Amino acid sequence: MDFSLLLFGLFALIYLGMLLYFANMQELARVQAAAKPLSADQDKSRYQTETLLRWMLYGIAGIIFVFGLLILQVAVVPLPDTGTNVNLPQVELVPALVYFAISTLAAFVSVRLVASPNLRGRIKRLTGAGSSYLPESYLHLTAMVLALAFVAIIIGQAVLSGGITGLAQDIQSEDIVAPGQMAFQAALFIVIALLGVGAALRRTLPETFKRLGLRLPTWSDITWGIGVGILLYGVQVALVLLWYTISSAEIIAEQSAASDQFASLFNTLPLAFALSLSSAVSEEILFRGALQPVFGLRLTSLFFALVHIQYTFTPITLIIFVVALGLGWLRQRQSTTASIVAHFTYNFVQLALALLASGL
Repeated sequence: MDFSLLLFGLFALIYLGMLLYFANMQELARVQAAAKPLSADQDKSRYQTETLLRWMLYGIAGIIFVFGLLILQVAVVPLPDTGTNVNLPQVELVPALVYFAISTLAAFVSVRLVASPNLRGRIKRLTGAGSSYLPESYLHLTAMVLALAFVAIIIGQAVLSGGITGLAQDIQSEDIVAPGQMAFQAALFIVIALLGVGAALRRTLPETFKRLGLRLPTWSDITWGIGVGILLYGVQVALVLLWYTISSAEIIAEQSAASDQFASLFNTLPLAFALSLSSAVSEEILFRGALQPVFGLRLTSLFFALVHIQYTFTPITLIIFVVALGLGWLRQRQSTTASIVAHFTYNFVQLALALLASGL
């Protein structure tokens, strides 16, 4: 493993952890100030934390912009051969220019969100009725900036991979989505969700589970989860058939190349089970458990679809958005536990049927 990449990953995790910690401290101070006036020392500490948090969020916006600029540089001035075994990316100019525009826009919006209370107030109209989003909450602001950064980086990684075709080749040749990496991603999602809702900082463990909508599975969770999972799979089949009727075989093969290669890595039922379970638990805890109560069903579903854009970037993205709406609806009606069951069912049915069709 490249030591520089390891150091960068460690730095990113430390930065992210500090950012979420300060955001939670600021949220705790906000709640305390609403209950009773803060002392002079408490008010000073709150101001200092707010200032530090704002600059850290500006730092996230800077990272987004610099990432886009680096990808553009790679396209304009290819990286020299270092003589190592590292495969240097070859990026086409047009996708790099498009991504630079995307990253610049994401960075600009991030800066404006931090600097403009009015813009944060307008977000409330998009979250829908029943959401707990507060324009004055720096914790909610942090979540929005991190969401923009996450989507921007994922799209950038797709550009570096050479688009759909290049990503499919990377998956096949480098095993970039190996089970170990999937487990790490699942753990990261869960940790972010726990830190985001203030586990051990603002909430006890029972309060954290309640906030995330988690409970021991009830018979209702299981039956609704399995039923909705199968229904969502049926909806996917119908939408895919519709897609097949309006697209040529060549376009379909190209657009589904990455997802097909991804599925081929999990070529046994135990691996398919592990992938289905890990992604269902981690993604539902983060998206439906932590984010949806704050940002509402529509925005959370849109974010969920964009996070998965690196393997689809096709009309399948619309299918994922529809699936996210179904999972979010189930979370509202039942619990996050039920949406985990549904997500697992939806994933495992697809992979298991694909394995059975291929003769295992």
